Amino acid sequence: MNIIARAAVYIYDGSAASPIFPEKPGKPADETGAYLSAIAEKLMTSDTSRTTCVEPGSAQEELLRRFGYTPFGEAADALMRGMDESMQALEIPRSGFDMAIFSFDKDNDPHLCVVQLPYRRAMVHQVENGDEGLSTEILEHGFVLPLAGSKAYSGFVVNLSTGDIRLRDAQVLTNVGNRMLFSEALFAMAQTRTTKESVQVVTEMIAQAAPPEMTEQELRPAVKRAMAKSIEEKGVIDVQDVAQEVFRSDPEREAIVEEVSRQMQEEAVAPVIPVENKRVMTQLQKLKIKTDNGISITLPRMLADDENSFAVVSNDDGTISIIISRVQELKTE
Repeated sequence: MNIIARAAVYIYDGSAASPIFPEKPGKPADETGAYLSAIAEKLMTSDTSRTTCVEPGSAQEELLRRFGYTPFGEAADALMRGMDESMQALEIPRSGFDMAIFSFDKDNDPHLCVVQLPYRRAMVHQVENGDEGLSTEILEHGFVLPLAGSKAYSGFVVNLSTGDIRLRDAQVLTNVGNRMLFSEALFAMAQTRTTKESVQVVTEMIAQAAPPEMTEQELRPAVKRAMAKSIEEKGVIDVQDVAQEVFRSDPEREAIVEEVSRQMQEEAVAPVIPVENKRVMTQLQKLKIKTDNGISITLPRMLADDENSFAVVSNDDGTISIIISRVQELKTE
């Protein structure tokens, strides 16, 4: 089903007519709607996206608000012209991409997506019927848009009812140095972390607060296990619950958890990390082991937690042995 209500595509192909602005945005064809819907879904669920908002009182906030009380075409045109002026002022190259602006409803709330689609180089064939018959040729083509699931594009989806934004950004060179395209160059957006970055920061904080006798081999699986448990029970990563779970058997647990809380305040880490992407859960359900002699092993978390199936043993000579038991079949690829 095509959920896209209205869409406008602005072309920056480097031609003499560029930029090309549509005169009358409308509902896209089903194939285009499916492509745009997949991009919006990727922006909202990617672990490289972050939750943010436009700074209150900024000019861009008003441009986004206009979608609530003016016709889509008028609001999209005003938004794109505002971004275009910023690109010119910052001397951001205005060629080699399309900019798509489209609206849709999700969970009974109106949403707006703004995405930059950079052209990628591709080889295409050409067939001509001349005096000597059919001729075929392979040509380089520079106006192919990225796949909906690729990492080539950047953009954001804003819930027009709440103002919440899911942003996936990219860095560009401007006349004042490198800037993030949407959050710094074209808009004023609050600084936040992606889900992936937040998980990494929390993991590092817990490691710093852990007692010295707790090895990394013990700590990393425990943190992953606690994060997965928090997601299963609450749908989010509750940092304090994670710390409580990791150190539940330590007599100094409360002091350690207090240290984690102190670090959270210093690092401005939110106490609860939303998890929009199922990939994060999948990653937390796996344990990856790498040895100094080049061996890599990936285990399901449930298997790694089973002492009868998996064990890491310290040998008398200072080396470590990995034991995987109860295997019924072994395949060599």
